Amino acid sequence: MVNKRTGFQWAKQMLLASALVLGVGACASPDSGYLVALDDTAKVVKTRTLIAITTRTPADADKPGEIFSGERGQQLRIVSLTLSMPPNRAAGTLPAHADKPDPEKHIALVSAKELTPDQFKVVLKTALFAKKRALVFTHGFNTQFDDAVIRFAQIVEDTDFTGIPVLFSWPSRGSVTDYGYDKDSANFSRDGMETVLTTLAREPNIGGVDIFAHSMGNWLTLETLRQVAIAKDQKTLDRLGTVVLAAPDVDMDVFRTQVARLGALRNRIVLYASRDDHALQASRRLFGDKIRAGENTDLAQFKELGIEAHDLSDVKGGMGKNHGKIFGDAATIAQIGSTMAHGSVRTGATMGNPISSGISLIGRSVSAVGDAIAPGIRR
Repeated sequence: MVNKRTGFQWAKQMLLASALVLGVGACASPDSGYLVALDDTAKVVKTRTLIAITTRTPADADKPGEIFSGERGQQLRIVSLTLSMPPNRAAGTLPAHADKPDPEKHIALVSAKELTPDQFKVVLKTALFAKKRALVFTHGFNTQFDDAVIRFAQIVEDTDFTGIPVLFSWPSRGSVTDYGYDKDSANFSRDGMETVLTTLAREPNIGGVDIFAHSMGNWLTLETLRQVAIAKDQKTLDRLGTVVLAAPDVDMDVFRTQVARLGALRNRIVLYASRDDHALQASRRLFGDKIRAGENTDLAQFKELGIEAHDLSDVKGGMGKNHGKIFGDAATIAQIGSTMAHGSVRTGATMGNPISSGISLIGRSVSAVGDAIAPGIRR
């Protein structure tokens, strides 16, 4: 009898896992290879330079365009990435091509260079970043490193961010069947993210630190901030500004316990939820049928916690079964940029007005050309 029940429960969990795969699977595309450097930069008219810090291991040499894998590393790795931004890209879209990137049409890699921690600190002290704010972005489940880089480039561009863009990329395998591994990888990366935040917070040359988290990246962010608060690291907490929590894949009961530790920082959190986020609905069914914070549109609950929250339910489309609305709507992403720039949402700002039913990702085949995409990266 026990075996039959155990077998039934296992089958039920597998069915729920399948639903989760269908719902959350579009946090990123399943393949890889966007970060193959352009052979010809003559058509490049605009670039963005990002700093990526990761707890991943370097990718295998036979996987051009990935740079870092989905496996866990024992040290933080830092890389400076310069990307070409297509001049006529519509806000909310994500054009990329792994085989034949065209700088007139696609977000594409121009160059990549690995930095030591000391070199990174020197970069932070440059006059270019004097008194400018840093923005730390951390991605969600099922996101390979190259996907995260391209996504962050879009965010930086669409929010018109002019400070120091820092991607914190944790070891997601980029596979819809690795939800459990990814969750453990997020936990594995808490100390790494804390190191990034404390390093930025202690650099007097920069003006402060904002955070933007999506999906499972919210779990990592909240756990890290809770860790900082428990350590009574007030210097870091005081330097944090806006914390954007987009579609948080976090049990609402657990969410309350996490933010309870954050003190005044709660008043600087801006959360975006949607009742038709099918990915989070699937996650809820998989984990005890407890509502996730990112699908909870009873905004009064967040107000009681001191958190500003917005309902994106009327925003149409978005990648991943409505899980990526925050990226695909021009009005919403522009509002986030204003929030980070001014510390509050603009009076009269509206969300919705969808410009796209989804995210455009084309030509995902991986090219074998350009294996030496970044001489500064140790393979």
